[in-house]
Amino acid sequence: MATQEITRNIPADEVQEIMAEYRSLGAQVSSFKQSNGQYTVVAVFEESPHLAPLAMESAVEAEPDARREQEELAPPYRSSSFAELAPEYRRNFDICTVRPAHHKEIAARVARLRDNALRYKPLTEDTGIPWHFIAIIHMMESNTDFGTHLHNGDPLSARTVRVPAGRPVAGNPPFSWEESARDALEYEGFVGLDDWNVATMLYRWERFNGMGYRKQGIHSPYLWSYSNLYEKGRFVEDHKFNPDSVSKQCGAAVLLKELGRLA
Repeated sequence: MATQEITRNIPADEVQEIMAEYRSLGAQVSSFKQSNGQYTVVAVFEESPHLAPLAMESAVEAEPDARREQEELAPPYRSSSFAELAPEYRRNFDICTVRPAHHKEIAARVARLRDNALRYKPLTEDTGIPWHFIAIIHMMESNTDFGTHLHNGDPLSARTVRVPAGRPVAGNPPFSWEESARDALEYEGFVGLDDWNVATMLYRWERFNGMGYRKQGIHSPYLWSYSNLYEKGRFVEDHKFNPDSVSKQCGAAVLLKELGRLA
C-alpha cells in the first residue's frame, strides 16, 4: 500500500535538498509552488518500511534494513526549521531500536496507552489530533495520571503552577481532565494542525519540550531515551544541562514506534 508525506512551506532554496532526501529513502517526489512563494513537497512511498507506522490503526512496522541499522548515528542538526529537520526525524525513526534493558517497561507503558485509548479518542474527535499523540504527551508529562493537567502534570485541583502557569484561564478548579487537556492542546497550537505523520509528530513533541538539546549536540531524551539514539545528558532543571545525567523516562518517539509495531 502506498503512503504519502506532505511537507509544506519550504523555502525555494531548500526544495531540492528536501526532495533529494526523500528520493534517498525510495520515494517518488513532486513539488509545487504555493501562493505565498514557498513550496509544498509530496513524497509517495510504495510499500515503504520507513512509513509503515503512520497507519497507527492497522499497519505493522517493518524492520529497518540492515544497512540503515548499521549507519553511524549522526549528531542532531542545529536548526528549529521543520523543513530542515524532517529528513533527520524520518531517518532516526527508521534506525531507532530499543535498548534491551527497557523492553519490559516499554511494553507495559504501551499497554497502558492502548488501554486508555477510549478516553483519548473523544478528544481526537473534538480536536482532530491523533489519540496516540495526545496519549504520549500524557505519558510524558504525568505518567497517564488523569488527575493532573496535560500541560505539565500539575494537579487538576488548581490552575497550573509550573510553566505554563495559570492554566486553564477559563473556568474554575477543580477541572476535568478533558477540559484541561483541550486547553493544553489549544495553548500549544496543536488544534487545527494537519499532516500528522511521524516527522511532524516528532517535531511537535520536541518543540513542546524544547529544542535546547540540539545546542548540546545530543538527540533529545524527550524523544529518544531508552533507544540507541540516546546515552546520557539532560536538563536537570530549567537552563541547567548536566552532560552525565541519564534520563529515566522512555522517549516519545520510542513509545510511538512501539505502538506502531504492536498495532
